Amino acid sequence: MRDAESGRSWRLNEKWRLIREDRADEQVIQEILQQIESAWNHYDSVSLAAVFAEDANFIHIFGGQLDGQAAIEAAHQNIFETLYKGSHASFLLRSICFLRPDVAVVFARAHVKFKEGNEAREMEIHPTLVAPKDQEKWQIVAFQNTKISEVPAAAQAAARLAT
Repeated sequence: MRDAESGRSWRLNEKWRLIREDRADEQVIQEILQQIESAWNHYDSVSLAAVFAEDANFIHIFGGQLDGQAAIEAAHQNIFETLYKGSHASFLLRSICFLRPDVAVVFARAHVKFKEGNEAREMEIHPTLVAPKDQEKWQIVAFQNTKISEVPAAAQAAARLAT
């Protein structure tokens, strides 16, 4: 299938999801994750918030919701000065699912190193984000951070099915 407007090719995979024949937009989405990582590691809340749409929603690892780019920027400025001062993060793209040629659901993995008092800590996170492309620009409109925690014994069988 070919998009008449852009000339790009698409095919459907076995799950009936669109798969791009070219990788340009996938590269841009990878660059968004790289910008988040770089901004985090430079404690630059303005650069981090720049990848989000003005009306984006961000759910952080504690379950709170930040509404709008300004709130995302302010909250990250706060945590860079307090809870995650001196921290280091790395982000890894796990997969992209294009719902349409201009809408992507992105699954990533993040690793954050930080100090709690004088004690070194680390945590793993699964960020999931929705990014539409508007006027040739990809921006995040929804971001869900899920902290990976120890699975209770009763849920071990189900946990073995997860990736």
